[in-house]
Amino acid sequence: MNDELTPSERAALRARIVGGAHDITPVGAHRNAWIAGSVAAALVVAIAGGVAVTSTLSAPEIATTPSPSPSVTVAPVPVQTPTPTPTPTPTLSATTPALAFGGDCDRALSLREVSTLLREDGARLLPERPLFSNVAGSLSLLGGMSCEWMTATSSVEIVIAAPESVERGFVSSLSQIDCSGSACVMGRTVGDLWIGVRMPVLHTDVAGGLTESELSDASTRMAAIMSAVATKPHSAPVPAADVHGPTTWTLSDCGALRPRLERVTGESLTENFPDGSSPLDGTLAQDLVDTSAGVTGCAFHSTDEQSRSYVAVRLTPGVMSPAQSILDAPNTFSTEVAGADQSWGQTTYDHVYALDLMATAGRNSLIISRMTADPAATDGEQIAAEVIDYARGRG
Repeated sequence: MNDELTPSERAALRARIVGGAHDITPVGAHRNAWIAGSVAAALVVAIAGGVAVTSTLSAPEIATTPSPSPSVTVAPVPVQTPTPTPTPTPTLSATTPALAFGGDCDRALSLREVSTLLREDGARLLPERPLFSNVAGSLSLLGGMSCEWMTATSSVEIVIAAPESVERGFVSSLSQIDCSGSACVMGRTVGDLWIGVRMPVLHTDVAGGLTESELSDASTRMAAIMSAVATKPHSAPVPAADVHGPTTWTLSDCGALRPRLERVTGESLTENFPDGSSPLDGTLAQDLVDTSAGVTGCAFHSTDEQSRSYVAVRLTPGVMSPAQSILDAPNTFSTEVAGADQSWGQTTYDHVYALDLMATAGRNSLIISRMTADPAATDGEQIAAEVIDYARGRG
């Protein structure tokens, strides 16, 4: 944890890691409840459709042959058959995605508006999430963005995008407020935006959950946030034309990847985590891209039950370099990974060695999280190179 953060900031950042959002689905499984315990704020995804262009051919004039004269023979005038003009192939206008509000959180909600909506002064925009939690590239494929604000005692997250790009089951799962986890979450289509909101809500009776009055108040406040965002001037977000393209990487078989990572780490690995929570558990924005942008992941823990060692891998379609606020964070650096175009690392030390690493290659990003009790561990780049090799189908 960053010692410069206030206690409330530390709690919120810790909640990002260990709270809510149960079971961001590893490959091969469907989430039964996307919302339960979600730690993410909100999201909105928007999609614009393509425009088909057609052309028509004009019919040629029919030439006539004059009647013959007794003294002059007139040859028939040949009919010219025009060469047909080919009908243009319909093109999608969404080849290049356009983000909701241009990706600018200040355009979605001002600090003054956030303070009013949270009923507390002093709201401030939190910086981008760290490397492993950053899904901005995949959100952009959906025309989407996410933002998080915090006050001294509260916070709110929103995710915005085009309604057509959000998977139908995910839309349905968020259509009603759900406060069964560490926060209340809700998503709704308002005009040309799909907006998801996440707010932590203090239960009067933690064991019993929210009272009817508290639930009604939370629903009213979240609806007010959605309305405030939707009424701001904006252009409809436009998704990428081909989110699930032929060059999109996927982790289709975690079991096949495991022995490759065991060779690199020298550890015996399992997909079963002792406490039942995987490092792939994450935010509402992560749930969105998992369901709607083709993000896939695998997580492995050491078979030594006393060990805190693990490797988590996430393949994310869509490439976007980390925000400058991430690159400026302490212990963040550029590095080199075989097979990658660019790569960055971010380390933390808290009785263990932890490394988040992001690498981009073509239209895909790879993100890994590596934790080990060995402070001299240097296998992060090797793990990333092995996953890239696997994703490209080389063995």
